[in-house]
Amino acid sequence: MHLRIGSRFTRPAVYALCSTVLLLGSTFGQIQTRDWWTVTIDREDTEKGKLQDLANRKKVYVNVTFSDTRPNPPLNSAEQNDIQDSVKEALSVQKDLKIVTFPEEADFAIIVRLSTGQGNGDRGPNFSLLLETEAEVSIDVIVVVPGGRQPDGTRAPRIVWEASSPNTQVEARSAARFTVDGFLWELKKLRTKR
Repeated sequence: MHLRIGSRFTRPAVYALCSTVLLLGSTFGQIQTRDWWTVTIDREDTEKGKLQDLANRKKVYVNVTFSDTRPNPPLNSAEQNDIQDSVKEALSVQKDLKIVTFPEEADFAIIVRLSTGQGNGDRGPNFSLLLETEAEVSIDVIVVVPGGRQPDGTRAPRIVWEASSPNTQVEARSAARFTVDGFLWELKKLRTKR
């Protein structure tokens, strides 16, 4: 394609080229940024906070993920929805907390990660008749608030509370509810002290 000044194709070609460069630049910029409600497995760029950071925060975002790594696992989308409903039900009991749909609206976030895997027999029996005897349910619950500003302008996640268990010995829904209830009990205790 020959471009010469004054050609009727010059301006559209330049616009298309500039648009492509801007689009690619913004896409690569988004890939490298991270939000305060996202905690990676290796916990890079996280800050350590205190439960007191939640004293006056009311709006909460909930993120529940569930995976099943057993051979031939049952479909787990219904189970993930049950887990999410159970966590939201626990939060709805707290009258001073409001669950928000979008993390940008939240004052803090509760991240619930559950995984069901095949056990190796090195542990005691499960306490639930609904759970297969070989199944092991692990859980991580992390509560984060916006931390300090990063060089790219985003905020780092500040972890203010966390609990985990490699084998809960109960089904995922009960494990999630029990752990979130433990967090809410500590939060209520903190707020009644004030």
